[in-house]
Amino acid sequence: MAALEFKLPDIGEGIAEGEIVKWLVKAGEAVKEHQPVVEVMTDKATVEVPSPASGTIRSLNAKEGQTVPVGSVIFVLETAAGAQAPPAPAHSGGHAAPAAASASKPAPAAPLPSASSAAAPAKPAAAPAAGGRMLEFKLPDIGEGIAEGEIVKWLVQAGAAVKEHQAVVEVMTDKATVEVPSPASGTITALLAKEGETVPVGKVIFTLAVAGGVAAPAAAPSHALPAVAAASHAPAAPALVGATSAPARVSAADSKILAVPSARRVARDLGIDLARVPASGRGGVVRRADVEAFARSAASSAPIAAPAHAAPAAPARPTAPAVAIPAGERETRVPFRGVRRKISEAMVRSKYTAPHFTVVEELDVTELVRLRETAKALGQEQGVKVTYMPFIMKATALALAKFPMLNAHLDEQSQEIVRYGYVNLGIAMDTDNGLIVPVVKDVGSKGILQIATELNELAERTKQGKVKPDDLRGSTFSITNAGNIGGILATPIINFPDVAILGVHRLMKRPGVVETPQGDKIEVRQYMNLSCSVDHRLADGADGARFLVLMKRLLENPGLLAL
Repeated sequence: MAALEFKLPDIGEGIAEGEIVKWLVKAGEAVKEHQPVVEVMTDKATVEVPSPASGTIRSLNAKEGQTVPVGSVIFVLETAAGAQAPPAPAHSGGHAAPAAASASKPAPAAPLPSASSAAAPAKPAAAPAAGGRMLEFKLPDIGEGIAEGEIVKWLVQAGAAVKEHQAVVEVMTDKATVEVPSPASGTITALLAKEGETVPVGKVIFTLAVAGGVAAPAAAPSHALPAVAAASHAPAAPALVGATSAPARVSAADSKILAVPSARRVARDLGIDLARVPASGRGGVVRRADVEAFARSAASSAPIAAPAHAAPAAPARPTAPAVAIPAGERETRVPFRGVRRKISEAMVRSKYTAPHFTVVEELDVTELVRLRETAKALGQEQGVKVTYMPFIMKATALALAKFPMLNAHLDEQSQEIVRYGYVNLGIAMDTDNGLIVPVVKDVGSKGILQIATELNELAERTKQGKVKPDDLRGSTFSITNAGNIGGILATPIINFPDVAILGVHRLMKRPGVVETPQGDKIEVRQYMNLSCSVDHRLADGADGARFLVLMKRLLENPGLLAL
């Protein structure tokens, strides 16, 4: 028997600590290789950490809710004789974490088959330094059924010296773009895939010569892709965790600075040395706000442009092309790959799988505006921010109870229409990491203030990148709200496999005709458009129109929401 100490891994993007969310096994319990052992939450995502080998859990060394630093032993595994387990002391960083659990379905995350030991080269001149080894790094299986990944950008060149955990390459799956770190210090001997190339899981994408005396991984340890912000299928313009366009090379010093991924990405965009940035995070972690503050301060030695995809006060979407047209040129060409191509694939799947039609209705929401002002004051007394969305969500739940054909999914495998007796609303939220669609559960059974409370909490977690996989699962209908940005009308794309999606548009003040006992009169009123896109395979135009007519009635007479 051998005792294997499993350490909280350094996932390669400067994560300093993680919170033990839930133990999935008990001390003394037998586990299989790849079986999930514990849920760990970083500042980017909640991930399931699998067992690196079959054996028996000897001890659990951290409590649920405890925050532990990277490198701490979190459990000890007793492996059977002959089990192919990595030796406990071989790797200072422990075993790497799996990628973030799927937004749509939890799945055990398999350890990654990277850095497998390779046969020694035939020619002595090609061999690594004495006592060293040659490692082949394979594109990992991140445990979510991902079959391939796209090489977005190499962050180093062949022949470059790298440090352990230094980012080597950006790889995009259909869930996110992640930076893959080096499993050990050494020299990159070959890059075996081109930028823009899609490679299958298990293919060697680079080789690394590990110098003698370096604590290199032993034969076939598991290294994982960095955990990523949990993404969901987005209804309008889903953005995955974004790769930066033309990032600067990551220095060896930067790779060891503790920083959240968004801070590291902004620092690369701006060419800022992270070592110069004062850290405000717990344990000396550099936050994104720290980098932005440093960029604005006189401490920066050269003029630095504001980041293209963020503002200090609130998330902001890019307003300029990712690659500017060089001065004096009339046009330029940019490879169609990376995030933009993944967005295209998601939109094509939804648009061409579900035949869309869209119905639009204009609402006079003057009474709703008045009621919201009253509710806003009441909410402030209880510490709850009340926007228009809780009223719209409540009206949606009531209307879907009347028209359940829109609160459904199509099970294409069994050829059955699944209609739900509850309403889980996916709410599209604009974040620095793209459009994320967390889900508020059982909306129909909740009051306005409770919906507002849950929506605010969910929005805050989503904004901070701490949304959990369970928060992104189980929507039965979706709402996308661009009204706070602008636009009086849009035809949203369905959040597949939902049957329908509601678009909420800008509130407009203008003259309107009001019926009174004395006759019609003109006065200033508040108007809003709602648009509903529906999958015509499961519902007809009349269904969508009747649904919006009921929404109009409920929101123009918001007192009905309490009945």
